[in-house]
Amino acid sequence: MLDGIDALIALEKYGTVSEAAIRLRLTQSAVSKRIQALQLELNFKLIEPDGRRVRLTSDGYQFLNKARPLIIELKNLTLNSEKSNLSHFSLGLSDSIAGSFGPKVVSETLKTLKNVELDFHVHRSLMLLENISLGKYQLGICTFDERRVDLYSAHLIDEPLVLLNSEFRNRPNKNLPLITIEENSATWKNVGAVLKKDYAPIFSNNVIYVESFMAVYQMTKVGLGNGLIPLGMTHEFHLKKESYKKLKVTRTISLVTRKTIAQMDFFEPFYKELKNNIEYYFSK
Repeated sequence: MLDGIDALIALEKYGTVSEAAIRLRLTQSAVSKRIQALQLELNFKLIEPDGRRVRLTSDGYQFLNKARPLIIELKNLTLNSEKSNLSHFSLGLSDSIAGSFGPKVVSETLKTLKNVELDFHVHRSLMLLENISLGKYQLGICTFDERRVDLYSAHLIDEPLVLLNSEFRNRPNKNLPLITIEENSATWKNVGAVLKKDYAPIFSNNVIYVESFMAVYQMTKVGLGNGLIPLGMTHEFHLKKESYKKLKVTRTISLVTRKTIAQMDFFEPFYKELKNNIEYYFSK
């Protein structure tokens, strides 16, 4: 079954038997036989023609979504034993964390934990959580959605938001709109209601919602409005404290994974070292 699932994953990614065979270093016949054997074992069809390509059936997608995380975790266990206790994982960072404190604190963590290797990916938090759920990544650092009962989260820090003054002046321009992250983002879902309740005056003018905190920063920089950004960005861009006001509203940043990964030996030391480095970063 494992060989068949590997072939199915390759077909989903590359779309043709020939390309899947090249990537798996097999003959086309071998790939086809693995898929046929898996279909016989499961007793339902996994793939169907799509012009000159192939695609997964709806049953195939459902099966692969359940099987993929287990396969990745099984491969990782094998990899670890082959590499003398070396743990190799995929880590996803939310885009706002990747644009601020994320790379530095992860780099510092890896300097201490020599037995951990990471592949890096950057997405918005909601997509990142979905990729972890599907098993494409084993770890993620992002704003966690507490409704995701399928995932495990370990608290890292409550990062304050700041009100950044237009053109980085010493006070906000109250006649300009507020620029902030869009309402479907994980951060807004985490803090939006509290912001509107506790800081209602800053929403009194027009509000511009954008898709990234980097856009908020750049638009605020040229004077299009006052911006809401995470505190970490003020550190990375060396902003003067007079140019922003730290709010009493925080977004919760977590290390997110699947429950089976959280039980592995590497996880607790990695989590503790990462948390220590993040706390040190914000204490400076």
